[in-house]
Amino acid sequence: MIKAIIFDCFGVVFTDHFGEVYTHFGGDLKKDYELIEKAFFDASKGEIESGMSVIAPHLGITEAEWGEVEEKTRGFDYELLSYTKDLRKKYKVGMLSNVSNKGLSYYMDYSVLLEHFDDIVESAKIGFAKPEARAFEIAAERLSVRLDECVFVDDRPNYIEGAQHVGMKTVLYTDFKDFKKRLEFLL
Repeated sequence: MIKAIIFDCFGVVFTDHFGEVYTHFGGDLKKDYELIEKAFFDASKGEIESGMSVIAPHLGITEAEWGEVEEKTRGFDYELLSYTKDLRKKYKVGMLSNVSNKGLSYYMDYSVLLEHFDDIVESAKIGFAKPEARAFEIAAERLSVRLDECVFVDDRPNYIEGAQHVGMKTVLYTDFKDFKKRLEFLL
């Protein structure tokens, strides 16, 4: 029986269009895949200040230049946030986000998240990042549910695989309409 739905933040609840911004500055997502993944994973575990501290210099830009362009492409998915309010009537709703020590409040209005989620787990604050099993375990523990009572929603296949590995049901997020249909099938 499902008791909780746990959402990723970036790419699901909060759109950031990283790939578009990266290519805007001349980056090659395929060629630089390992550099990008390592930078964000290290930042998500709190081992470096931010992924952008590695990525921006690699692209020959400043973090401020990145931020100016990214600011135009990011924002909350309010349709999804509205749906979380409906879900909270019957289920616990949490968030598990890979994010640097700067925290989610650096990137967005944190009060919006507090309004829609029962608990928010930020990877750098716990020292574990998706797809590490312990990150998923902590998210479930903090909602007081078992792993097999959770549905995890993310836009990244490797994080979905990590959640499946610990026994969570999953939905790979592509858009709101598809997500809602897939989630309701599981519920």
